[in-house]
Amino acid sequence: MSEKSRKFGPRVTVSVTARDYDTLNVIAGRDDVSISWVVRRAIDEYLRQHREPQRAPGKSGPVRRSSVAERA
Repeated sequence: MSEKSRKFGPRVTVSVTARDYDTLNVIAGRDDVSISWVVRRAIDEYLRQHREPQRAPGKSGPVRRSSVAERA
């Protein structure tokens, strides 16, 4: 196992639109980091926001979220 594999864990491959890739490239260039770093940071922020079930005011149970397939 390479040094990077041990540091970051499993590898994930995603496809993005050309426009999103260009935007990621601009953000990475502006901050002098790699696109991978920007994506890892975005994933980290997203997971932090969604890790704990959110509760509606006055409700005792978790709020059910629709799946990606249901929203499509």
